[in-house]
Amino acid sequence: MSSTPAAGDALTRTPSAGDQHELKDMAAQQPSLPVEEDVMQLARLGEIRAIQKLFDTGKYDATYRDEQGITPLHWAAINNHHALCHFLITSGADVNARGGDAVATPVLWAAKRCNYYIVALLLSRGADPLLTDDQGFNLLHSATLDGNVFQLVLLLHQDIPVDIPDAQGHTALMWAAYKGFPAVVEVLVRWGANVYARDDQGFTALHWALVKGSLGCIQKLIEYGSDRFAENNEGKTPAITAQDMNSVRQWHKALSDSGYNPDGSAKYFPLQSIIKDRRSFFNKFFFVWPFLMIIVGLYILSHAVVYVAIPLALGALYILQWSAQQLLRWAPSDMKHIHKTPYLSGVFAGTLFWVGVRYITHVLPWTFTSNPFTNIFFVIFFTATTYFYLLTMFTDPGYIPKSSSRAQQKAIIDELITTRKFDEQNFCVHCMVRRPLRSKHCKRCNRCLAKQDHHCPWVDNCVANNNHRHFVLYILFMEVGIILFDRIILSYLSLLPPISNSESLQCTFLAPSLCETLHKDPFTILLTIWTTIQLVWVSMLVIVQLLQIARAQTTFEAMRSHNHFGAPTPDPLTSFVTTGSTSPDAAQLDPLSSAEPSASSAPSANAPNGAPRPGGPGQQPPGQQRRGGGHNHVGCLAQWTRLLGLDTFMATALHGSNAPAVLAQRRENPYTRGCLTNCSDFWCDGVPLWRNRENGDAVLGRERINWTRVYDVPPRMTMRRRNGGAGGGGYEAVAGDEDEV
Repeated sequence: MSSTPAAGDALTRTPSAGDQHELKDMAAQQPSLPVEEDVMQLARLGEIRAIQKLFDTGKYDATYRDEQGITPLHWAAINNHHALCHFLITSGADVNARGGDAVATPVLWAAKRCNYYIVALLLSRGADPLLTDDQGFNLLHSATLDGNVFQLVLLLHQDIPVDIPDAQGHTALMWAAYKGFPAVVEVLVRWGANVYARDDQGFTALHWALVKGSLGCIQKLIEYGSDRFAENNEGKTPAITAQDMNSVRQWHKALSDSGYNPDGSAKYFPLQSIIKDRRSFFNKFFFVWPFLMIIVGLYILSHAVVYVAIPLALGALYILQWSAQQLLRWAPSDMKHIHKTPYLSGVFAGTLFWVGVRYITHVLPWTFTSNPFTNIFFVIFFTATTYFYLLTMFTDPGYIPKSSSRAQQKAIIDELITTRKFDEQNFCVHCMVRRPLRSKHCKRCNRCLAKQDHHCPWVDNCVANNNHRHFVLYILFMEVGIILFDRIILSYLSLLPPISNSESLQCTFLAPSLCETLHKDPFTILLTIWTTIQLVWVSMLVIVQLLQIARAQTTFEAMRSHNHFGAPTPDPLTSFVTTGSTSPDAAQLDPLSSAEPSASSAPSANAPNGAPRPGGPGQQPPGQQRRGGGHNHVGCLAQWTRLLGLDTFMATALHGSNAPAVLAQRRENPYTRGCLTNCSDFWCDGVPLWRNRENGDAVLGRERINWTRVYDVPPRMTMRRRNGGAGGGGYEAVAGDEDEV
């Protein structure tokens, strides 16, 4: 590796002629021989038979090198010809031959194009991953520069030293931080990369993250314990580097989100002497806080004149909400926003609690005699709602078991490489597990879940295979319970005696009769109105869930338009309504777990003297460059439509207007067995409602399966009579589809 004299302290990769030679389009080169006699051209094209004929003539063999030392294996590797690479290696090709102006091995050539199936083949046949090119980069550095998480995971499981430096002492972690790849930084630090390592100029990975201005990289390095006050050889700390590179905003934001002041010192938490587990405290606080907010708001509205009550209640609620948000300054980094806390589940639990209290203390004594059956049914549905709410909240939703050792992880990766399934659809780089069909990684839970439906903020838990039926019963019982409660309240108000001084009532907005009714028990009436408002999101959830059950479809699959099995992504209108953006990428509920630059303000290349400078051109392959240098910002509309369930409801409604597309998607749904069978599978599952099911256990087509271990689409089975129709019934795979919803 070389660096320019003007930037001797910079993390700079100088593009060599070898880079340009090895990656340029082969059509630009004029062959000196006919194609059928040019082994290099045939290697680029992957023509095994033609190459074998040349070998048979004795003109060439697998060890042939041109004047630059390039072998046919180099060209086969960079052009992703797996079968040809296998043939050449078997024929005696040197897997560690160095060639080209970059003096690189075939495995380094393959890594330039992220051909990790070729990389895996060459490594298995003896390729040395520690051999470097003319700039001192080995295979780990090359994968890091490309930002390909999957290739990086593959290499790390080959026992490559994670902190091996390049010619100037830069580790892979420093390169990932400089390039602005938060996902790569996370993989490396989880693997044990040294966050304190320094290069020849004394810069740490944190310094280089500040050069790029990548908020995600800076925050991850701080969270994993990087030295916030480390000085380089010139005495520059990360704070000074941030000033030099115009990344002070990202630096202060990362410090604040990680629990530090702008000067890098730890924030003082007033309750730290009595609170040992801060995460547990914040979870409990934000779950209980809405209980107080609901009672305060309703009490003020029901005990003051309307033109005083409304602004007073809004002011009180604003103060309570503001106080809770101020407390988030000391919350863990993944709870810095209120929608990432159990706040919404507390809103529902608080509503449920105060409804129960008011019903027992005021409504039940007045209405039990006149409406005994309605009260009995309401108590049943209220109890069932509470039971299934708690069951959904505290039940393991269906986490995919993690591997117990890195040896098991390597075995899984080797298997996926062999079957050509080592990709984001079949492997999770966060959990390091093979992903079963219909599974999804939840960022809130930080786990992969079997048959994941969605993460529900109202229960502060994922809804997946194990608790999906509990969730649907919870919203069904709640829907009916609210209707019964409204019916009881109407009877309750009719039974209450009229107020004694009704003539003195001054009704500004309401008719006298309504005003008199309101003053009988304003608190209960307002509580009923607030409770009835919950019917909006509950009704939408019920409709969406019942339709998806009938179609054997999860919410994730509906939002992705069955993208797991080849259908297109949502149209721009659907994307806008469901996510607040017309970009199809915004509609993805599970963004690709690869290296993406986080929000950053790219610093100027004209850095002050003595400050790190961005590297030269040629460091980032075309496929890895991103416009604007930042990530897709998720707006407030997108966040709250997902929180309230509006996204799935509107997506279902919009898809309903496009019948041909929906019918095509249903035909491509490999999990549906027809409406009746789908409903029977879900509702008639033999697992009792009061008992936790075996993790991943479910029914598909009346056959028991386990979604934690299903990696191939189960065949459609139907009952056939054997032996001429007399007995011997059995299940057989059939090609035809049943009628679907």
